[in-house]
Amino acid sequence: MEDWSWASAGGAEKNLESFSCSVCHGVAKNCSLMKCPFYRDTIREALKSIKSMGVLYGPTPPTILVGEWGYPRVYAGTGMMLTADIDPRVLESPRSWLHIPLDELLNMRLSILMGRTRVSVDIARSPARIIDAVQESSASQRPVDIELKMSSGELRFVPGLGVRHAPHGPAGRVEYIKLVDNPSIPKPVDRVINDPYIPALEAVQKLSNQGIDEYYLTRLLSSGLLGRRIDRTLVPTEWSITAVDDMLSKIALRRAKRNKIIEDFRVYSFSAHFNTAYVVLMPTPWMYELLEGWVKSGEVYADYEFTWGRTSYADNTGGAYYACRLPILEHLNRLGVQAGVIVFFEVDRGWIPLGVWRFREIVRAALERRPDRCGSLTEALGLLEGKLKLGLKAYVRRSKLVSFALKQARLGQ
Repeated sequence: MEDWSWASAGGAEKNLESFSCSVCHGVAKNCSLMKCPFYRDTIREALKSIKSMGVLYGPTPPTILVGEWGYPRVYAGTGMMLTADIDPRVLESPRSWLHIPLDELLNMRLSILMGRTRVSVDIARSPARIIDAVQESSASQRPVDIELKMSSGELRFVPGLGVRHAPHGPAGRVEYIKLVDNPSIPKPVDRVINDPYIPALEAVQKLSNQGIDEYYLTRLLSSGLLGRRIDRTLVPTEWSITAVDDMLSKIALRRAKRNKIIEDFRVYSFSAHFNTAYVVLMPTPWMYELLEGWVKSGEVYADYEFTWGRTSYADNTGGAYYACRLPILEHLNRLGVQAGVIVFFEVDRGWIPLGVWRFREIVRAALERRPDRCGSLTEALGLLEGKLKLGLKAYVRRSKLVSFALKQARLGQ
């Protein structure tokens, strides 16, 4: 049995409960969807009518959410769209979300009704009817129609705003979930999930090499479709997100270490949804640090690794560490180069918990832009001096790699 529980919340993630949402001016988990300003009238009416409806019918994006509370007995289920005027293909496509206005993104994601049931995680080895439907829909490459029946009195009108998983709308227990459409499963995926002997890491590597992205892989892992048949379990979604990021990064790092080292310093940047990433590449062998700064609290969290990588979980920055590392390594391999990397990631006032995908996609978007090139780390840091709202010194004080790289530069002179 694979143990993914190491992918627990980091220090920054654990402290986020103290942050008030700028939308509802209260703790997000206590908010009510019925008052949410991001809901259009049609969605409010849909929510009000759910209680009087028996069986619900509609498309799932597809999506899956497996909780970690009570592990190894957890809540697991899938989502159904409450409105017909949103393209379901966009609902599970974080690569496109940076360019959607925040109010539209929330309105879109909060229109997903989550139907769930409580099960033991090892049910994945011989799934009952509900989990079988969840697994099949999760493996689908395109939206698939489902039918579900909510248990009476079980619906919670609380926004599903998570630190690592993407937002969703109301959630409640279901009596059953049934597919009424045929899932579209690519042949490489079908072969892997029907192979009872392939380990999870090997499965992830094989599917990634065939063009399956990390979001699809996360669904497969979370729904218990990857790994040796005797080891398969449902994996809490937040754990599976970080586990997939970590597995793909380790695969990419082995390749990156064989690449030539860049010859200059490069600074990339991108902002979206009250988050900004500044990515500094250095002409050194691989090393990596994430500095995660929160403007509202004034706190900076940091984790790092040298050339040999990490042997323990990034306890301070948690899932953000792994989400930022993956697109960086992909970028280096795409260019055929190696570098040391420091990421200054600043979360501004107005932040809303959208999930860890934003770290991954904002860093990815930054690396797609033309960088500023510098002759030294001091020059590169100078570009950030007036841009970081917490001030450069707040980050440098927490950094291990800045002082290390400056020291190495002096020794090399």
